[in-house]
Amino acid sequence: MSKCHFQKDFAGVPLKDMTRTKIQEYLFRFVDEGKFRTAEKLHLAFSCIFDLAADDLGFVSPMKKIVLPYHESKKGNALTKAEEKTLVEFCISHKNNAASSALLVMLYCGLRRSELKSIRTEENFLICTTSKQRQGRVEVERKIPFSPMLRKVLPYVDFEKAKSVNLSTIQTTFKRLFPEHHPHELRYTFITRAKEAGCNLEAVMLWAGHSFDKDVKTSAVDRGYTDYSDEYLYNEAQKIHYEL
Repeated sequence: MSKCHFQKDFAGVPLKDMTRTKIQEYLFRFVDEGKFRTAEKLHLAFSCIFDLAADDLGFVSPMKKIVLPYHESKKGNALTKAEEKTLVEFCISHKNNAASSALLVMLYCGLRRSELKSIRTEENFLICTTSKQRQGRVEVERKIPFSPMLRKVLPYVDFEKAKSVNLSTIQTTFKRLFPEHHPHELRYTFITRAKEAGCNLEAVMLWAGHSFDKDVKTSAVDRGYTDYSDEYLYNEAQKIHYEL
């Protein structure tokens, strides 16, 4: 957010010159473009910045009366198996496409785009750093076992290419294939297929990096006091095997 917006649009602008009207016009520009989520994130960031500045410097925050239009975020959906087949066939037939390896890794490991840069492989596992960490928490590594579905496409996956691909290239390539979907829905697809295959739900949470997410509806005992072996988790992942 800082690189794409604050530094680009407000570098060198004193806080006192950022009036309510100026900020409101700026945020509503994103609303008018249909970028509601970006507008919401910027609104939250501005509010935090000005709340802190107002307390320290003794002025009224210009955010107090800025309210964005109500927008209900659209929840993503897993790809259908027909769509999944289309994606896999594209990536196999376009092995040299900059995004193909990354898309296959996201599809069969449930990664967020931002986690690709941290990936490495170790025997039968892909290891990444969970990117969605709450403030103050240390980064957590997680291990996703190689499932039969991932092994089918391994000859077409270049992990180094997946690691270094430009994230916007993933977005562009994926949207060209599926205009109504978002790349994050590859993550939904992985989790959905794992559940459909009957994998242990706590194992799926660990693979997805949800083990410490308070929004996941499972007990703290389940999330905090079970230490599954790599062998068990690998065997659970072998259930993820289906026809496209």
